[in-house]
Amino acid sequence: MSAIFPRPPGSVPAAPRRPCHPRHPHRAGHAGRVLALLALSATVLAVPAPAQAQAAEQVAVSLGDSFISGEAGRWWGNSTVSAAAGCTRGGTDRAAYRKRLICRYDPQRVYDGTAVHGEGTGCHRSDVAEITGLGQAALTPVNLACSGAETRHVISEAFKENTAPQAELLAQVAATQQVKVVVLSIGGNDLELSGMLRRCAEMYIAGDKDSCASTGEGDRFLAALPAVEQQVTLAVQKIRQVMSQASARSAGYRLILQSYPSPVPSSARVRHGEGGGGKTAKRTLVGGCPLWDADFDLMHDTLAPAIDAMLRRVATATGAEFLSMLGAVEGHALCEQGTRHAGPLDDAAELGDTMEWVRYGTVGAKISQGHQQEAMHPNAFGQQALGRCLLALYRNPSTQPCDAGAPRSQT
Repeated sequence: MSAIFPRPPGSVPAAPRRPCHPRHPHRAGHAGRVLALLALSATVLAVPAPAQAQAAEQVAVSLGDSFISGEAGRWWGNSTVSAAAGCTRGGTDRAAYRKRLICRYDPQRVYDGTAVHGEGTGCHRSDVAEITGLGQAALTPVNLACSGAETRHVISEAFKENTAPQAELLAQVAATQQVKVVVLSIGGNDLELSGMLRRCAEMYIAGDKDSCASTGEGDRFLAALPAVEQQVTLAVQKIRQVMSQASARSAGYRLILQSYPSPVPSSARVRHGEGGGGKTAKRTLVGGCPLWDADFDLMHDTLAPAIDAMLRRVATATGAEFLSMLGAVEGHALCEQGTRHAGPLDDAAELGDTMEWVRYGTVGAKISQGHQQEAMHPNAFGQQALGRCLLALYRNPSTQPCDAGAPRSQT
């Protein structure tokens, strides 16, 4: 596999080509939406080489893991159309296009050079990643985050496409640009949150009545929080160290540590009944959310708030700003009542207020749709919601615009 090199400073990723849609190849509403998205996203820079320094510009840098890199940004919600014959899968698949009437898929249309190419790749920095929301504050986004990253990949170790620790990459940016804000999302992979959710799903699919809640998975997760709190603290301190050595132009930068949204609702708000579990249950095949009721409640009511509280403590102890994302997708979580999937005759990009903002919890029978690592992450609608949360806090640091409680809208 050939190495992936960063673009020179000032270069831009290819503009996302509009996915084909069999019903509306020239639909003005959708085209206008894409233009608006590009305006919002601004330019996402690669890491500049110091030897090629240009005039400093004001930048916003994102560090950390998949929730801020833009994982699952390929998708406008979820679709009931699983076969390639549906091409865009109800307009959800932003990587779809036609060539000589044949439907094809190219994740690089969304993730550019960080799409999955093989083992050890797939940072999945999407063109709708949260940091692009600060384009509306006249800041140029620089996305250094990587799907799967742990605190050590911020502090001291290279990971996937990042050929140096993220802190070192931040230092390279700060050497040539004026860093106005650094935003960090980290800790979830240290806690192995994705792995735990995968095990919870396997229990439901097995149909044996065991759940993460009943087998002590939640208790083990909570017991790991203090150790991870120390690691996140070290990551914040490393960023502080790097920025203390940056040029004077970055003096007065803001450091924001954020938490995670719950990807699922409480059991009382799940769209499909619990049933008896198994591979053919509605929650598995239709909803893509194979969890027992107890595990919906464990994630939404216990674990997500506990992570939020832990990260809030780190922010307070280190003097960083804190951005709670706990309620960022509330009202649009996976399998939540009041949401829907796109069908073959839909144009999902225009249905954000009624769609799920989180990717399927398991691909299940929909294995042809994307990568397993996208599961349980905010999709393109969700990424834009996170970006609005960040922009609101940036403009008014005294507020918590996306903490728990308030349902979110697309606007």
